[in-house]
This record gives sequence, structure tokens and C-alpha cells, in this order.
Amino acid sequence: MTTTERDYHGYTPMDYDADSEADEVYQMCLSSLLAHAPIEPDDVVLDIGTGTGLVAFELASKCDHVLGRDIYDEWLRYAREKAEKRGIENVSFGHGSFREPNVDEPIDVVVVSYALYMAYDEGGEDELRAAIDGLASLNSRCVVVADKMHFGPVQSPSDYETLPSMGTVATLLVDAGFTLTDIEIITESVGVIIATR
Repeated sequence: MTTTERDYHGYTPMDYDADSEADEVYQMCLSSLLAHAPIEPDDVVLDIGTGTGLVAFELASKCDHVLGRDIYDEWLRYAREKAEKRGIENVSFGHGSFREPNVDEPIDVVVVSYALYMAYDEGGEDELRAAIDGLASLNSRCVVVADKMHFGPVQSPSDYETLPSMGTVATLLVDAGFTLTDIEIITESVGVIIATR
């Protein structure tokens, strides 16, 4: 992991897994994603912003193949090691971003979990639009966003991160050619949006 990666995330891939397992809101969001994502057994699913592969491993039992993509090499190495230790063969990990997912095969469903908000935090609505447009260019039938976003009025801005509103994310998905088919609110700042075409 580079210094930039360590500074940005503040902890190791192992710490992330431990924190995610202990985070009740994250676990509720993951459960909602798994319960509502319209994934079929023969689907190829792209998990963009896969991190340590937590979501990819959960999706593996629901579909034919999961492609995990992330920009951090150490996190991808860690995810590969976990897949090997668990004997999960229908998940593969590689470098990729929202704008350049690095995918050569047709994708049925795109899943984004706790990653899309970072595009907004880094570059506002323009960067979020570019990220969603990059995902839309894959021509999947569905995008599932299980992420941080404001589902109501912002009570007080955070010094740690800037989150988009659910309305902004929804509008950009619609602008990219999707129809919203489900919205699950987990908390005022975490939820799941299912968008299909």
C-alpha cells in the first residue's frame, strides 16, 4: 500500500474487514443489497470499488461470476488471497475504476458498495456524473448502489467526508438511462438504490 492509500483509508485491509464486520449499519446495507439486487444464477456481476472483496464473496453464490475491480493494489492482493484461502473460484479481482472499469466481457449487473460516495467527496457532482456515466457505458441491465448518501436534509456538514444527496445520485442514474426500481433507506445517510434498464 502506498503512503497515499494508507493516509486516505487510515487503516489496512484487515482493519477494514474487522470494522465492516462490526459495523451494524454496513451489515444492514449489505443484507439489503443481497436481498434486493436482481441477480440471476447465470449473471456476470461487476463489483466496482471491491476493496477487500467482502461484497464480491457474498455475491459469488448468487451468480455465475463476479469481477471485483478496485484502484488499490494491496487491497486487491488481499482479496485474491482471501478467495484462494476460501476456495472461491468464480470471483476474480483486477485493477479498475468507475471511469475505466477494465472489463472485456458483457456485464449483467453492476454493484457499487460504499465506494461511489468517494467520487462525490473528491470531485463533487461532476466527478459523480463521470463515475455513473462510466458504469452506464458497460450496458448492464442493472446498477445497484449500496452506499453513503443523504436521504433527508443535511443536519450538519461533516469534516470527514462530503456525501451526495440521494436525489443527486438518483437523477444521475436516470440521466444515464436507468429507471429507479427500488430504494431502501437504511439510515439517514446510508441506503440502497436499484436502477434498471
